[in-house]
Amino acid sequence: MEWTRKQDFLAFLAQQPIGITGVTDEALACYDRAFTHRSYAHEHPCGKLPCPDYERIEFLGDRILNFIVAEYLFSTFNCSEGALSKRMEAVKNEHLGTIVPGTGIGLERLILLGTGQALTTSIIADVFEAFICALYLHVGLDRTREVVLGLVADDILHFDTGENTIGRLQERVQKDHAGDLPEYHVLDRQGPDHAPTFVCAVTVPGLFSAPGTGRSKAEAKRAAAAAALQVLEEREG
Repeated sequence: MEWTRKQDFLAFLAQQPIGITGVTDEALACYDRAFTHRSYAHEHPCGKLPCPDYERIEFLGDRILNFIVAEYLFSTFNCSEGALSKRMEAVKNEHLGTIVPGTGIGLERLILLGTGQALTTSIIADVFEAFICALYLHVGLDRTREVVLGLVADDILHFDTGENTIGRLQERVQKDHAGDLPEYHVLDRQGPDHAPTFVCAVTVPGLFSAPGTGRSKAEAKRAAAAAALQVLEEREG
């Protein structure tokens, strides 16, 4: 692995809420594989064979993610199997790919793609699942559970199966500005612990930022996405 990419990975893993340090070269190689799309692997062979891509470890990462989320929902909500299954939709590929950029960890900036391969929400979701597998192989299930829930528990807890405003904004931006993704940042947390209000901003790269507030980080991000969609519609009008 090149020195600059190694430093990028070390910084990525050290940031909160991941907080993984002291990473060995062997573990780094697995993380690097988790971020390598097959299009890049075929363009950069290791001898006569393509370099490893994320597809095999994504298989296990998908199962680990589903277990962690199902366990979290089961222990959090005293509701029917149908209601729990509805909430599990948050980790479906099309929804997960819109949730991950909103975590603000910059996962998408480390993904290796081949020439002409566009970054899609499906690839983002796949890489996140592969990353979970690499994390599990490196630090075990308990630490992986902490990281995963630290990243996506709020979005899963407040997942909107209706309008999916965050997904609509992401699709709109990728359609009009290929390669760019909206960037979300939680700016402030106000009020008492039992009734907080979060302030979030979403930035459409090179264009504008839009604010949003809500009772949860997920709600604030959805409000910011809705405001950004309105700005885009007004500009077109």
